[in-house]
Amino acid sequence: MSKALDNWNPPVLEKPDYFDTVKFVYKHIDFHISEDEAYTILNAFIEKWDSAAGQLIDEKTLTSHVVQALQNNFSVLLTTAKIKRVVQLILGYLHETGHFFQHEVKTT
Repeated sequence: MSKALDNWNPPVLEKPDYFDTVKFVYKHIDFHISEDEAYTILNAFIEKWDSAAGQLIDEKTLTSHVVQALQNNFSVLLTTAKIKRVVQLILGYLHETGHFFQHEVKTT
């Protein structure tokens, strides 16, 4: 979406970077969301991801949690499809930086 990010790739760090995750989302997203929306979605994702530490979690459960958490308190007024796309991009960032492996999240 942003020309400034066209040549940017997330650095591989010891742990995922909060701000780089949102930059990755903005690099690959094909619709507009505000920074507040992006960070709110990321925070809901982190909450579920951290609570499942050491366990397998399926992508559907993770995505459903984020959608429900945000729509229940109206913190993000995006459609379900757009929230799901942002969650996919967050997982894409984790995969690209080596912090997520496909076998760690069950896809059902």
